[in-house]
Amino acid sequence: MKNAKPLFDSATHYRIELRGRVDVEWLQNFDSSAQISVDETRQMEDSTVLNVHTDQSGIVGLVRRLHGLGMTILQLQIVSDGGKAAEGEEQR
Repeated sequence: MKNAKPLFDSATHYRIELRGRVDVEWLQNFDSSAQISVDETRQMEDSTVLNVHTDQSGIVGLVRRLHGLGMTILQLQIVSDGGKAAEGEEQR
């Protein structure tokens, strides 16, 4: 597989859907290298959708932090540059 692109590279875009609300500014204080924002277009009353740009260790740290806060992760996707889930990822 000479032309295979690695799934994780130095920095990747992720979309995380959480049950409940989270203060993004507070979460950003733990990892200043990650860029975290709320996706207002996908926001619902009982869930929060985060757009995250970080490396693999950053996303693992963020998932652990969310778990430690008792947050339920409904979905985590790798997002391509076009804003669509990476090929092979399940869409809801």
